[in-house]
Amino acid sequence: MPTVLDAGVAITGVGVEQDTSSSTRTSAALALVTTVGYAVFSLRRHALFRSNAYDLGIFGQSVRSYAAGHLPVSTIRSDSAPSGPWGHGFPLLGDHFSPIVAVLGPLYRLWPHIELLLIAQSALVGFSVFVVARRAAPHWWIPVAYAMSWGLQQLVNFDFHEAAFAVPLIALALDAYLAGRWAACAWWASGLLLVKEDMGLTIAVLGLLIWRHDRRVGRVLCVVGPVATALLVLVVVPHFNPQHVYPYLQSSGRQSSGASALSKPWLIPVHLVWPLVKLKTLAMLLVPTAFLALRSPLILLAVPDLLLRFTSGDHMYWDTDYHYSAILMPIVFFALIDALQRGPVPFRWLARRLPAAVMAAAVALIALSPLRTAFSPAFWHDGPRTASARQAVALVPEGARVAASSPLAPHLTDTARVYLATDTVFAHAEFDWLVLDTGADDWLSHSARILDQARSAGFQQVYSRAGYVVERRGGG
Repeated sequence: MPTVLDAGVAITGVGVEQDTSSSTRTSAALALVTTVGYAVFSLRRHALFRSNAYDLGIFGQSVRSYAAGHLPVSTIRSDSAPSGPWGHGFPLLGDHFSPIVAVLGPLYRLWPHIELLLIAQSALVGFSVFVVARRAAPHWWIPVAYAMSWGLQQLVNFDFHEAAFAVPLIALALDAYLAGRWAACAWWASGLLLVKEDMGLTIAVLGLLIWRHDRRVGRVLCVVGPVATALLVLVVVPHFNPQHVYPYLQSSGRQSSGASALSKPWLIPVHLVWPLVKLKTLAMLLVPTAFLALRSPLILLAVPDLLLRFTSGDHMYWDTDYHYSAILMPIVFFALIDALQRGPVPFRWLARRLPAAVMAAAVALIALSPLRTAFSPAFWHDGPRTASARQAVALVPEGARVAASSPLAPHLTDTARVYLATDTVFAHAEFDWLVLDTGADDWLSHSARILDQARSAGFQQVYSRAGYVVERRGGG
């Protein structure tokens, strides 16, 4: 049934059932433009050595493991593991449960290049645009604003993550929800359990929403979601973890999540709004939809993710940086679509200007988002340091064992066994090559200290230019 909104804003014939061949072609065109645009952007970032060991290098090693027919391990991830098999790599299923990444294994076997991950991530985002566009047709300003949303930009900008798989799965589940196809909605949502262990909480909230329409399907999701998360967190991940724990429930450690909040639950309301950067994140989520997403119960699906992030002791989860908000983008935009179907927009002035307001917000937020770098001429120009970096990694032979700085590591994982060059790498790993970016020092890596250790271990310099240094055990 068509819903006519105030002042002529209408979403008519929304849904796959009423989709025409013309709208399907337009949706596919939007998806293709998004895929190509984001792929070009992320591949260019990688070519400029702006990708990192955390996390493109780690996922590159994961997919390479799957392609070889065994469970994922990462020698890069070993650098921050308290204990574990440094020589053969940290078992990644002991960090997060993300077996869905294995679907890239056969493709990597055919084309063993880490760039495959960046292209695949862009395609997953592009497919989610297709799903949103079909549901919103013929109002193309909604999927265009969604494709430009800052959360998706941050995902593509921060290398590669398992969250890329969650984005289309959530979109498909919510598309089925708005179409009243409850079983299909449940099946798509269940796929989230293969993306990350905490997604069961989001599934439970979806089950509560479905319960109003289909009690059987709703009950199943309300049970399966939390039970699956509990099993993954308490049994599966600890089984693979070298310390037999779920690391993100530990009160010690830089990335502890939830432990402090559980010990003092009365402080949870405070954690949700303080520091104020959390309110900024909430505002950034709602501004792209002119706050109309709040009219839809679908916005409740964002609560589990925000609750876990805001009660974490790690400040990286609180802000709009990195990839953490990507899975919220399909939620808020499907909430917008649902809100528009529910009745007239509250204010006539907003109803008349809604498409312009949503598009203006999307364009304005580009100034605060990673895509702005693509408008700089320097982004498309290879400087001297880029050329020197390429020469440095080209010196490392295939099959070598190498310790590399974070920006260099992803360029070596296809052909070499790569360790992250940290201050402690010589104490835990055996390698014959060292490739350093002396301008990429951080709290884990100090190039001067690492070079001193290399000289003591018998390494000799074979290359040095523009801040990049290559050393080899024994020289030659």
